[in-house]
Amino acid sequence: MGTRERHIGHAAARSAPVVDPRGGRLFAMPRFLVGITHHSYRHRVLAVAGVIAALFLVLFAALPALFASDPGLSNTVPVNSKVCEEVVDGLIHSSSLPLLIAAIAFSIWGVLAYLRCLDFVLRRRVVAIATICTLWMIEVILKYKSFTPIYATILWYLYYVPMTLIPLLYQLCGLRLAGLEQHRMGHRYRTVLWIAAILLIGFVLTNDFHRQVFHFDRSSGTWSNDYTYGWGYAAVLVWTAFNFVAYFVLVGRSSSFRIQRFTFTAALVLLGGAFFAISYALRVPWAWRLNFSLVYCVLCVGAMEICLDCGVIPSYHGIAGIFDTLPLDLKVLTRDLQEVYATPASQPMPVGVREELRAQEHGHAHAFTVPSAPDVMYRAFSLLGGSALLAQDVSELNGLNRELAHRRMDLQRQNELLVADYDLKTHLADQEAETLLVQDVDKALARALDEMYGVLSSLPPLADEASSRERFRMLQCAKMLVAYCKRKGSLTLAQHGESGFDRDRIQLIANELASDLRTIDVDCASIIAIRRPMHASTVSALYDCVYDFAFFAYTTDHPALMYHLSDHDSCSVELRATLFSDDEEDLSQTPAAHELERELQGRNVAYRLEGEPGQLRMIVLMPRAGE
Repeated sequence: MGTRERHIGHAAARSAPVVDPRGGRLFAMPRFLVGITHHSYRHRVLAVAGVIAALFLVLFAALPALFASDPGLSNTVPVNSKVCEEVVDGLIHSSSLPLLIAAIAFSIWGVLAYLRCLDFVLRRRVVAIATICTLWMIEVILKYKSFTPIYATILWYLYYVPMTLIPLLYQLCGLRLAGLEQHRMGHRYRTVLWIAAILLIGFVLTNDFHRQVFHFDRSSGTWSNDYTYGWGYAAVLVWTAFNFVAYFVLVGRSSSFRIQRFTFTAALVLLGGAFFAISYALRVPWAWRLNFSLVYCVLCVGAMEICLDCGVIPSYHGIAGIFDTLPLDLKVLTRDLQEVYATPASQPMPVGVREELRAQEHGHAHAFTVPSAPDVMYRAFSLLGGSALLAQDVSELNGLNRELAHRRMDLQRQNELLVADYDLKTHLADQEAETLLVQDVDKALARALDEMYGVLSSLPPLADEASSRERFRMLQCAKMLVAYCKRKGSLTLAQHGESGFDRDRIQLIANELASDLRTIDVDCASIIAIRRPMHASTVSALYDCVYDFAFFAYTTDHPALMYHLSDHDSCSVELRATLFSDDEEDLSQTPAAHELERELQGRNVAYRLEGEPGQLRMIVLMPRAGE
């Protein structure tokens, strides 16, 4: 890696946690590797790997003591010192030394893979593969130095724990890369895979009870070489092939063509491993002489390393090249706002940018502009070791905003003109409605006064009791006309706009009307159930209908009236009036009823009259005028 790439690798190592769109964290560097120079970063990584290697050396230095303290070996090796000598000699002169080196190499590779992998879930699984390979190498060394057949058998069966888990971890990595784990079916499928792996491991470890994986004679001295395979061994092979094939299918179908080529390269490595495994199972001489576990781990780690190095699994490799190709003005800054890296398209920071970054709270993304560069929008994103600054040219957007501002001002002026025009038309309409109302009231008052004069001029003289009753009845009619004139005249004083005639005001008027009618021996009651105020013109039409029906009621014998006013819909109100009397004829067929119908026909209302002996019902629908 060149100097520039090392610099970018270090900048990436110092970056903040990347957030997954689904809400999870993709990667976060260990704290002891953050905020340091590249030189210190490299030395600390090597120090971690060296500590792991030293721990392995200490472990193998303590192996003689571990074997010597085993009470199960006392019948095989009588002197503990001989055990120590044999173990040490075996470690140096036998095939255990390559396994020890491989274990150290796998552990170091696990550390390096942890530092390179971006996705935190994939990172754990890759480290798990490295850990399993390391432990497998230790287990193989222990198996070579076993002094009893029981130890050798148990350690032999333990081979199939990593042989089951490593392919499973491969397929789980494929599920993660294909984005299927976050779905409900993906969770269930992963659970099924783990259950199957646990059952398969348990089946292999209990082979001594059912002998369905390996068939051998324990009493034979060559049992470790003279064994045959059962159907359980075939299940292990099918499990291994299924998981590896599923991994490459998932990665291949969810990747671009460039990544698919590298996936094919990694698949060729594992295909070679499959050829070796089949040759080893068939005991081909060249494969039988090799160490199966070592070759298996090398091939698995090699395939995973290809995936990491070629971008199949997201890693830091190639970030510098990607950064250099960005057509953006992007800079990486330290906490003290020193420029660490800048893309080729970046421009020098103008005056005021650093001051704005210092004034903002660290850890929060924000956007801002500075007076020295009004056509550039800066966006700052927090990183673990500093911040990233993205500059965007917004000159076209600013021009569009200015044009929109001018357009907005024009629209505001037009809106003000429309509002003024609307207010003028509303005022004119109110004036016209008031004029029409005054004209209507004037006509109604003139007609009522004419009728009143006619009644008063035709009063009979007080000659007898019958003429006295007729005179009293005619004076009561005149009284009702005076009340009608008073109510209609008050409409000219009503103002349209504020509250209008609301329910309480209409109820008060209805109560006054009922009181007036009771004074002339007409029982009356009313119910007002409107929810919205009414305009004076609507109330005027309501007066006409109510008094028309009241005048008709006065012509009947012992009348009783009931009024009910309510909202019919949003545009009209409904008046229901019912008359009860002691008359025996159908009230809807009387001459007074025909006169009432003619009066209603002259109103701007829809009506219906229904009668029967002693009763008359009127239903009137009138529009809400003035709204």
